[in-house]
Amino acid sequence: MIGTALSRFRVISLRDLRMHWVRSLVSAGVVAVAAGLLIAVLGTYGSLTGSVERLAVSIAGNAQYEVVGVTDSGFDQNELDVVRGVAGVDAAVPLLRSIVRSDVGELTVLGVDSSITALQSDLQGAVGNAAGLLSDPSGVLVGAATGLTQGDTVTIADRPTAVVGVIDGPGTQRIGGGMFAVTLLPTAQALTDRPGQLDSIFVLGGGDSLRSDLDAALAGRASVMNPEFRADRADQAMSLTRNATLMVSLIAFVVAAFLVFNVMNMAIAKRRPTISLLRAVGGRRADIVRDLLFESVLVGLVGGAVGVPLGIIMGRIAIESLPPFLSQAFDARIEYVLPSFAIPVAIVACVLACVGASALAAVQVYRISPIEALAVGGGETSGGPKLSFTLAATVFGLLAIAGSFVFAVNVDGQLTLGAGALFMFGVVALCVGGTGPIVWATGAVPRRWGGAGRLATATIERAPRRIWATVMTIVIAVGVSVGVSGSLTNMTDSAAESLSSLADTDLYVSMSSPDAIPSGPIVPAAVDEAVRATAGVSRVVEGQWAYATIDDELVSIQGVADGSNAVTLASLPTDVRAGLLAGDGVVLSKALGTTLGVTAGDSIDLPTPTGVQNVRVLDLVDYINAAGGTMAISLESMQRFYDRPGATYLEITVDGDVAAVQNSLRSTLPPEAFVYTGAAALEGTSAAIRQSGALAIALQWIVALVAAVALLNTLTLSVLERRRELGVLRAMGGGRGTLARMVLAEALSVGIVGGVLGLIIGAGLQYLSTLILGASIGIPVQYNTSWTVLLYGLVALGLSLLGSAPPAVHASRLNIVDAIAAD
Repeated sequence: MIGTALSRFRVISLRDLRMHWVRSLVSAGVVAVAAGLLIAVLGTYGSLTGSVERLAVSIAGNAQYEVVGVTDSGFDQNELDVVRGVAGVDAAVPLLRSIVRSDVGELTVLGVDSSITALQSDLQGAVGNAAGLLSDPSGVLVGAATGLTQGDTVTIADRPTAVVGVIDGPGTQRIGGGMFAVTLLPTAQALTDRPGQLDSIFVLGGGDSLRSDLDAALAGRASVMNPEFRADRADQAMSLTRNATLMVSLIAFVVAAFLVFNVMNMAIAKRRPTISLLRAVGGRRADIVRDLLFESVLVGLVGGAVGVPLGIIMGRIAIESLPPFLSQAFDARIEYVLPSFAIPVAIVACVLACVGASALAAVQVYRISPIEALAVGGGETSGGPKLSFTLAATVFGLLAIAGSFVFAVNVDGQLTLGAGALFMFGVVALCVGGTGPIVWATGAVPRRWGGAGRLATATIERAPRRIWATVMTIVIAVGVSVGVSGSLTNMTDSAAESLSSLADTDLYVSMSSPDAIPSGPIVPAAVDEAVRATAGVSRVVEGQWAYATIDDELVSIQGVADGSNAVTLASLPTDVRAGLLAGDGVVLSKALGTTLGVTAGDSIDLPTPTGVQNVRVLDLVDYINAAGGTMAISLESMQRFYDRPGATYLEITVDGDVAAVQNSLRSTLPPEAFVYTGAAALEGTSAAIRQSGALAIALQWIVALVAAVALLNTLTLSVLERRRELGVLRAMGGGRGTLARMVLAEALSVGIVGGVLGLIIGAGLQYLSTLILGASIGIPVQYNTSWTVLLYGLVALGLSLLGSAPPAVHASRLNIVDAIAAD
């Protein structure tokens, strides 16, 4: 039985695939692009979390827990003795990690002691093999990427340091890309100017209560985490970009499914004589449908296999263009890491999309009787879906669309992404229910365009499924383009509006670029003094940004002072602002308040290096999500609680020419200090947000390109599969120009109806996306439309006309005899 099925599949299905190789190639090609997009998205963001996870393994090895500072500035070294004194701790391995300047570029300086031998990690193996080389306690072991050799001298933070060995062990390239220096802990603390400080303590031990015992002993002065917590934070930091791009890449499968449906629909129509013969000699409908589904599985497998390397290439390119703020919260060198599930998921998605689309097309096999199908025509019958089916689809579509908005409004966090998928399912279902009106409208458009137009109308009415799928290809392309680009534009505009107070400051000075949060390093005292001594500087306001851990959540904290134009201050009522600056409490972003389960007036416990501080929540405000949320606190409280004197940025008010003072500061301050205007700070932050959606927009245009190719090939295939019909028209006196105009009229009507529907659906998707993005970004995203959306409608018409040109030319050149003999 299996042999019979395989023989039938080889003789009929594979033969048809070979004979119509263009049709097969187009189907597999579009599926490959969809698979490539999914692989690219999964690979890009899998690389971020995977790189962080690999780095953690390379350093932490077999450690059960990692003790880290409650802020990114580390914690007191005395906590090492506290940890070692906890019952159940077998070993506690300290580590200091900082990025510093050197004469070979930026180096990641790692400070260790002899206890590192307890770790089973790549770093321990490399250092252990070279431990004897540390005979000079002030020397360093360097990574191979530095280009240094044993005996060289490298200047680190203005201090000449002897290179006592080179490390090139497995996994060490993940540490700063091989640009690192390992030395004894006291030497590292001296090189980084962080005496008595640590960044991590790796704990090895046992016991069910070990973590709780560590928490109790540290009393909030440091946090106890699982070593993989950095990967979780990396995943959280990139959730906005990942969700937007994943949504667009999944929509590519919808476009691919429409093309596969179209192609399979035409294949079945073309094979009606063959199918009828099989039925006449006893062939069962189920066997015929099974063969068609096997064909779709083959197309899906081939498309998925081709799409995998395409997606890997796209993912590697995307990694190079990631915005700085995505990787700011972690220090891993990003390397390409394709998640193990990515390829199976992409191939399964391809197969399911092809099988699902083919199953819908294969339903018509059950309507073919041996006698009716023996009539040679190769065209699609005009029978549409049953009334009960269209009613059910319409009801489901309306409920799904309404449910998507309810879902977006009432569900918090990343789960709102499901609203977008639900909306698209609802749109497709609603359009399935509206097949009749859509086909009628498409046929009505060319009816008044003369003889060619009436022929186009007749053709449209004879092939409702093909016309519906072609219209929906344009609807999806236009709808996705309008929805994605419009909502991302709205998001950027809303973000820029919420950050507008940044531009009120004349100049900023920090040790970070304008497109990154200035969370460190601390502005050196010499730089602060030079700024204050510069002519034209009338006022300097200090401020701090830092990353801290609150209830296992990575939170960005801003310390603000009176006179600051900080965004966290700008939107506060006068009394709340005064209370915040006086140190009466803190202000939380609404996203952080929701995570912590608190509202205005509640109190929260802040773990700090000086102990747990109980503070009152003065207010909850809308603020762009950075990490897991944002907290504003007075600068004096932040410096005192977190033992963090100084500032990470300076706000400067200029009396006179801002440009002149900026040039003066740039010439006076060291090169590692950044001097930029308030407008540049606003643009840098806005640009980072725009860049987070840039990949989604790029994928959106790829989806539109896929739709354009699908449209071109659908129209071409419709002409190829109707050669006999067109030949009969030519034999009856139809001119070449008439056939060409008929094809153009059909394409133009499809473009008009699809473009209009796409604009309407795109407007709905855009509004829904503003709700979804608002939940992801932490601020309300204002919905605004622009006249530029009409360009998408014109693009749809242009694509229709462009796609119809080759098939129109082909139709006009048909040879009558050959065409009639085609079947």
